Amino acid sequence: MSVIGLLEIKGRVIASASLKDKRRVIKSVQAKVRNKFNLSVAETGKQDDRQLTEIAVVGVGSSRKVVEQELQQALRLIENFDELEIYDAVVTYV
Repeated sequence: MSVIGLLEIKGRVIASASLKDKRRVIKSVQAKVRNKFNLSVAETGKQDDRQLTEIAVVGVGSSRKVVEQELQQALRLIENFDELEIYDAVVTYV
């Protein structure tokens, strides 16, 4: 049976003066997550706000443990971005 894990992150792009600044940071986050993990990532909310963002990271696997590890590692990677402040992160499984 397959397990689907969804990591929903809410955050703020620090010192973003424009949507262009914000998109640069979000694109960098997306590229790092995609390159390092077998996960899908997208900005899913607050796209027209120049600082606030909502990012979804999704993983599919045969075991909850494997999906959980990848999502937690992705969250740690995203938390280490200096330009991004995370104020909420929730993981759900299907």
